[in-house]
Amino acid sequence: MNNILINLFKTIPTEIFLFISVSILILYGIINTTSLLINRYIILNNLNILVIFTLLISILLIYQNPFVNNVTFNNTFINDNFINIIKIIVLISSISSIIISLNYLKNNKINSFEYSILILFSTIAMLLMTSSYNLISIYLSIELQSLAFYVLASMKRNSEYSTEASFKYFILGVFSSGFLLLGFSILYGITGINNIEQFYKLFIINYSNIEHISLYISLFLIIISFLFKIGAAPFHMWLPDVYEGSPLSVTAFFAITPKIVILSLIIRLFIYTFYDIIEELNYIFIISSITSMALASFFALYQKKIIRLLAYSAIGHIGYILIGITSSSINSIQSSLLYIIVYIIMTINIYSIVISLYSNNNNIEIKYIKELINLSKQNPILAFSFTMLLFSMAGIPPLAGFFNKLYIFSSAINVSMYLLVFIGILTSVISAVYYIYIIRIMYFEKSSVWIYIKQMNLELSYVISITFLFIFLFICFLSPALMYTHLFAFFLSI
Repeated sequence: MNNILINLFKTIPTEIFLFISVSILILYGIINTTSLLINRYIILNNLNILVIFTLLISILLIYQNPFVNNVTFNNTFINDNFINIIKIIVLISSISSIIISLNYLKNNKINSFEYSILILFSTIAMLLMTSSYNLISIYLSIELQSLAFYVLASMKRNSEYSTEASFKYFILGVFSSGFLLLGFSILYGITGINNIEQFYKLFIINYSNIEHISLYISLFLIIISFLFKIGAAPFHMWLPDVYEGSPLSVTAFFAITPKIVILSLIIRLFIYTFYDIIEELNYIFIISSITSMALASFFALYQKKIIRLLAYSAIGHIGYILIGITSSSINSIQSSLLYIIVYIIMTINIYSIVISLYSNNNNIEIKYIKELINLSKQNPILAFSFTMLLFSMAGIPPLAGFFNKLYIFSSAINVSMYLLVFIGILTSVISAVYYIYIIRIMYFEKSSVWIYIKQMNLELSYVISITFLFIFLFICFLSPALMYTHLFAFFLSI
């Protein structure tokens, strides 16, 4: 028993620390909310600050953990360099999501202390999912994350749109989880094992003796579920509605944090474990990549609301990331990891900007693209940073988004996937239309009615400044970024 506990502390010390912390924070919230003398918003603000410090300590625990390449708890959890890197990115993303939501919660009178607790629970689930080396632990981690997400989507209790978004997310998420569980069950029924390492060894030695049809059905169901979780087409139908209906701070969290976890899981399962049969499954990722890029580009052209446009933009970016996964090489995985990391930073920046856009007249958040008229005159610095970000998302050199697409397309060309590259370039040109349309609204549209924007808070200005400098000066960090992402991809292959 002592050996099991010692091994658990070696493999998942961060998750254990976070579980203890979240238990203490729940008690703090319950005790203080029963007091009539303490304002509920003050409790929420204190909890948010405590959660940020907890996540910072978690980063230090991962960084200083001397035990690497451990598999423990009957091969349920693994700890290696690749997983540690993904965990650090997840924790930084969660911290950013909480920081940019502080002022939003106050403006929208969301004063439930459960908000920060649920974000912490979902972060724990994502860390466990990243460390999972077993089908059961993967499924349970995904369900823990999903349950927290369903409740977070309905945090704006007075809004029927928030309730509708949560209900849609719940119904479709249940179907997705059902596909995943059925796929795992069939895979276990065929092989009699549920460990990722054992799958890897089995498919190298006895792949020809396994029933092919049942195997393909199980993997097809698993892929469908994962593509739903990341919002890839044609399983994207939930994403624009949930993004629009959820509170904006929750939408930012959904957009920033979870995708890298599911994508790292896809890479580990389908590039590492099922490498010998990935060529026969590749057509699913290719179709999803093409569909995501094409549908997102065309549907985004007709969007009038900022959040719905960002939702379709996210679907399109997932399509570009899937190009790297379909190529199934070290260079393509490197380009996908680079794209994911830069995309997260761009998403933090754009949601920080959108959350900061509040009308000074009625204290209502800006929802429509047309409401950005005269932003360049009211806040030239914010408009300039927004413009550079949109250029980066469109892939204009020398900004970060250009190098994202350059290396993704290069990795596809190296394996002769010219169709994907052609469609990717074509959809990039189409997507540039709606990004430039926003810039035209900010700088060149004229209106007799001015919508005055409130001054943003200090935390948002810091987040926007740091992420903007990274995007604008990414060319200066290109060599170390390529070196480290290549190292990350190498960590996965050993």
